[in-house]
Amino acid sequence: MGRTSPEETAARQREQIAAYERRGPFWGRLTQFGVAVGCAVAIVVSWLVFDTVAGFYPGTGVVKSTPAERPVQATVGECRRVGPVSGDGFGYWWHCAVTVRTDDGREARIVTGNSVVTPADRGRPVDFREACFGKGNTDCRYGRPVSRVWALAVTMLGMARIALTIVLILGIWYSLVRTVVGVPRYYAWLHRRQARRSPAVPLPIPPTHRSDPDPDPRPTGPSLRITFAYPEGPFAEVYRSTGPRLLLAGVEVPVPGWGSHEFAVPAGPSSVRVVVPFGGTDDFAVAEHEVTVGVGETVELEYVAPTVLGLSGRIRVTGRTG
Repeated sequence: MGRTSPEETAARQREQIAAYERRGPFWGRLTQFGVAVGCAVAIVVSWLVFDTVAGFYPGTGVVKSTPAERPVQATVGECRRVGPVSGDGFGYWWHCAVTVRTDDGREARIVTGNSVVTPADRGRPVDFREACFGKGNTDCRYGRPVSRVWALAVTMLGMARIALTIVLILGIWYSLVRTVVGVPRYYAWLHRRQARRSPAVPLPIPPTHRSDPDPDPRPTGPSLRITFAYPEGPFAEVYRSTGPRLLLAGVEVPVPGWGSHEFAVPAGPSSVRVVVPFGGTDDFAVAEHEVTVGVGETVELEYVAPTVLGLSGRIRVTGRTG
């Protein structure tokens, strides 16, 4: 599966913002909170499913050849039944008191779960295995004699459970943040962070100013006529309080404000970059476009700011004259 392109990512974000705005702030936030609850439920269910699957493994849990498993004898005592949902997972399982005796005369009393032994094992010796860890081999585990391959499979399943749990915890955090701030503000914050990593910084070249005393300020040679527009919506007032910032071929050019303005450019290819200064930074609503202007030609461009601050703007060619 290939990487998602920036255009596809932006389209998904716009769809999520549009869905949030259709629901409204209350239901939009409630939907995000429901996702967080769903992730929490998924964590609990995944752990119960893992415990259920792992419960069918009755061994000591030792994967490697050390420590060695030694044969011991077990005697089953009182048993109690747990379920249908418990620490052993889904279903009904037996927990039994077991007395373990080793060949060297040691005796240990343990309680087994997951139906490692059942009331049907009472009254006869049961073959068990002992694996001891730690200094002096004082930390011992007991279980039925089974293949180590089964223990390896259970261990790998446990690693998969941990990975899934981490992903779901991140999903809970992600959804709770969107619950608190709302989806549009979340993406605005996300794009501010991304913009700081690659900010639009003007080159150390002073802005160019026209000194032609001709009262007609329109360029007479090759030029770009750019219409700067912003959408109506919750951020319209924010856009009205600021204005677009234009860089042509890396050089900042003064822009009178929103609306249509014409700028002289040399004939040939030219790069256009527009950002919107806001909140002490100038990295919002970034849009870039490469355009080629012929001799004596005027190329008309339209820049449209995004519906939500933090998303990318859009530049497109709307016409050519000359």
